[in-house]
Amino acid sequence: MSTAVADQTDLVNWCDLDIRKRLHSPKRTFEFDVQLQTSHPRIVLTGPSGIGKTMVLRALAGLIRPDAGHIRIQGHTLYDSRGRVDLPARQRRMGFMFQNYALLPHLTALGNVGFGLRRGAWGFLSRAQKTEALRWLDRFQLAHAAHQYPHTLSGGQQQRLALARLAILKPRVLLLDEPFAALDPDLRRAMRCEVAALLETLNIPLLMVSHDEEDRVALQAQRVGLAQVDGRTVRVD
Repeated sequence: MSTAVADQTDLVNWCDLDIRKRLHSPKRTFEFDVQLQTSHPRIVLTGPSGIGKTMVLRALAGLIRPDAGHIRIQGHTLYDSRGRVDLPARQRRMGFMFQNYALLPHLTALGNVGFGLRRGAWGFLSRAQKTEALRWLDRFQLAHAAHQYPHTLSGGQQQRLALARLAILKPRVLLLDEPFAALDPDLRRAMRCEVAALLETLNIPLLMVSHDEEDRVALQAQRVGLAQVDGRTVRVD
């Protein structure tokens, strides 16, 4: 086990979740009721498709609002229905990488990495910000592609670019949604190593959705299983 993982296991319940949400559609009612308290620095959510695993990541990131419960990360309350706390996404400092990476197609690799540092929608990067963005591009072996656009990059390069864009903002937690599913086996192994190295560099915890047990093993993560019981998604381990 790496030193970073060992150090982070000393955190007492860095992740304290109680997420309750009910969604209605003409054909069904979806009910989500999951609690998780853990000090393990790396968590992998597993379970059948369509039961709301990604909902946990989106709730942490502030992209959806639970109906009730609380979300506490590293002692910071991000959401609490009783206390009427609901921090906006931009204040939560969650490093959420979407399945499609959500890169901005009209910006170069440099522009994508530095985007979160800009002031306002039309802000420009300062010389210092460009230097910092280039440092992270170099960290992910993408310095040569600084002026290329996302569509010209390979799948693996796009994923590294997405990680660099998150890393430069120094998030509290890295949230990954099936990050390796679309990659070939060799690239999948390489990207697991990239993620592990990034977690050690930033010394932050991980919460990831994955169906692949090899992801959990490679990242030394704790498995947390979700399932539907009597029509409600709950934790089952």
